Amino acid sequence: MLVRYLVLAATMAFAGAGAAVAADHDHDHDHGSMQSAVRLPDACKAASAGKEAMVKDMQAHMSQAMQGMGSQMTETQKGLQRAMMSMNGPMMQGMMAGDPDVAWVCAMIPHHQGAIDMARAALKGADNAESKRLAEKTIGEQEKSIQELVAWLDKNAKKEGNR
Repeated sequence: MLVRYLVLAATMAFAGAGAAVAADHDHDHDHGSMQSAVRLPDACKAASAGKEAMVKDMQAHMSQAMQGMGSQMTETQKGLQRAMMSMNGPMMQGMMAGDPDVAWVCAMIPHHQGAIDMARAALKGADNAESKRLAEKTIGEQEKSIQELVAWLDKNAKKEGNR
């Protein structure tokens, strides 16, 4: 059991570092006002309250599977990995909301932010004009989707959560 808690502590430290690194995005491009660090809305946190241990356990398993790959990856691949790792915890926490509609919306917000962060990581190493255009397009579309999801959540989370 002690080993499990040590692995969990190391995982949380790694996930925090990954989110911090993912927040350091390419400032040469204007990607709107959305920040890179994945942040779960308070309504999502409240809807999944009490399930933190389950989420942390899922994160630990995912982090263990990813360890050891870093030395074999390019800088772009490392950026993609950081983006994935920073979205996984909030996405898992969001999906734990009791109401299916709220769970889906709460899981999709960090999922879309992860797509933004992955596109930004790709832009740092991309050398193909079409790939760069697609990454820029992805950023704009995903930012719009996040705004729509948050607006739905603001309007519906309380009434949906009371079903």
